[in-house]
Amino acid sequence: MPSILGTIRTNSAYAFFGVGVVWLAIAVVAWSGLVLWPVVAFLVSGYMLRQMPGRRLTWAWVVATTVLGFILSAYQVYAWAPFIGGAFSTLAAVSLAGFTVFALVHVLLFYVGLRPPTPAPASA
Repeated sequence: MPSILGTIRTNSAYAFFGVGVVWLAIAVVAWSGLVLWPVVAFLVSGYMLRQMPGRRLTWAWVVATTVLGFILSAYQVYAWAPFIGGAFSTLAAVSLAGFTVFALVHVLLFYVGLRPPTPAPASA
């Protein structure tokens, strides 16, 4: 598992860009302007991780962005849960599974964002 986390940590900017694109797809499908907030937050996080990886603001923004994404994903799971037994049970099951996995992706990115990469020691 450390190799997976190390890979994600070194490519975290691209992971945030990818999650931002997924949120953009969700915003387009749902036709919701409110879902554009995580799109902006994740794209800015990816940009900051790419351009300014050593700043404290970058890592604070990254952690806040992952919390926002997790809360929105968890809310989507909560919102789709009542539809499981009704006429939209297939759509609800797919949405529940998708947003549960998406919430776990946010937890993984949160874990990666808690420990910013340490600079390599200078060799003598």
